[in-house]
Order: sequence, then structure tokens, then C-alpha cells
Amino acid sequence: MDEKRIIELESKVAFQEHSLHQMQELVAVQQKQLYDLEELCRLLLQKINSQPSATGGGEVNNNERPPHY
Repeated sequence: MDEKRIIELESKVAFQEHSLHQMQELVAVQQKQLYDLEELCRLLLQKINSQPSATGGGEVNNNERPPHY
């Protein structure tokens, strides 16, 4: 191989290594975002499950006037 071809191949390898490093950083950021979203969903589900439902499970005060009075 001539020197020009070797330099071209080294340049391509360097570019691929740089691209790979950038993709690894992006995947790490996205993985953290995924963990954060999973935690948020878990907390929201806990909050929803801890609330009395409107169709039952909550106490109803029959003596209370409706809001339109």
C-alpha cells in the first residue's frame, strides 16, 4: 500500500472512532432520560392510586350542597 492510502484509512478510522464516541455519549444521555421518565411514571402512578376515585372509594357527604347553589 502506498502512504496516501494508509493516511486515508487512518483518517476514516479516526472519524469512525469520533462518531462512535459521540453516539455512546448520546445513548448515555438518552438512557438517563429513560430512567428519569420511568421514575416519574412510577411516582405518578403511585399518586393516582393513592387518590380516592370519583366513582367509589371516596367518602360522599350527602348533606353538602352542589356547587351550583
